[in-house]
Amino acid sequence: MGGSISRASFSKGKVKFCSTKSLTGKTVIITGANTGVGFQTALDLARRNGRIILACRNDEKGEVAKSKIIQLTGNTNVIYRQLDLSLMSSVRAFVSVINSEEKAVDILINNAGVVNWEENITAEGVENTFATNYYGPFLLTTLLLELLKKSSDGRIVNVGSIASLAGSVDNDTVMARRKFTRTEYNDSKLALLLFTKELARKITDTGIKVVYIHPGTIRSDLFRNLPWILQFIITCIMRLLTKTPVEGAQPVLFCALDDSVQTGGYYMDCARYDHTMWVPKCVYDEELAKKLWESTERIVTACGER
Repeated sequence: MGGSISRASFSKGKVKFCSTKSLTGKTVIITGANTGVGFQTALDLARRNGRIILACRNDEKGEVAKSKIIQLTGNTNVIYRQLDLSLMSSVRAFVSVINSEEKAVDILINNAGVVNWEENITAEGVENTFATNYYGPFLLTTLLLELLKKSSDGRIVNVGSIASLAGSVDNDTVMARRKFTRTEYNDSKLALLLFTKELARKITDTGIKVVYIHPGTIRSDLFRNLPWILQFIITCIMRLLTKTPVEGAQPVLFCALDDSVQTGGYYMDCARYDHTMWVPKCVYDEELAKKLWESTERIVTACGER
C-alpha cells in the first residue's frame, strides 16, 4: 500500500496511531461507516486518498456521511452503497454491485454492530444481533475473498469486543439461533473471533491478512436499542471509562494499515494480545472453529432460500 512511517503514541491510557501511508489507487469497504468508529475510520482513510465505500443500512444517513467526508477531505472518490448486514439477501445484493464495479478490494473493515434489548427476528428467521454482528460479516467476507485476493496487500479487519470473554458458542444452539436470550452480543463477538482464527488458517497462502480488534468501549450509538436508563448509565456515568469515536478508530486504523500486523491476531490499543487473559481459550480450539464455520455456511445458505 505504499511506503509509510507509522507509530503509536500513548497518553493517559489512550492511543493514537500515526502513519503517513497513502491509499492512492486502493479500495476500502467499511460497514457501518455513517457513525461512530466507522465514520472516523472512513474519514481518516479518505484523507489518505483511497477509494472509500461506505456500506450502511440507512440510505439517508449513508448519503449524509458521504457528503460530510467529501467536504472534510476533498476526496471525491467516496461512495455510498446500501447494505443491511442482518439480511443475507442484502449482503448478496451488495456484493453483486461491488463485483460489477471494483477490480479489487484492498481493505475490508467489518465494523457495523448492534445490541438489541428486545427480541428482533429478521425476515429471514434469525436473531437480529447475531445476524448483524456475525452471519452478515461472515457472508460478506467470504463472498468478497476473490476481490481481496486480487489486491497486492489484502486486509480484513473484524471489529469485535472484549465482550467475547462472556460469550458462548454451542454449535447446536447458537448457530441455529431462533430465540432471544440477551446473550447474543457476547456470543456473536466470540463467533466473530473464532471466524477470524479459522479464516486466517484457510487463507494462509493468499497473502491476505485477517485480524480481530477490540477498539475499547466507545461513546457511540451502538447501544441505541437499549432502554434509556441503560443508555444514560453507559454514556454518562461510565464516561471516564470510555473512548470517543476518534480514539476508538485508532486501533482499527492500526490493524488496517500497519505493516507489523500479523494475520489471525487479536489486537487492542495497537498491540497484539493473543494468549492473554483477555482472549477466551476456546478460540484456539481448531475443531470448534471448523464446526462453527460449517454450521454458519448452512445457516447463511438457508437464509438465502427463504
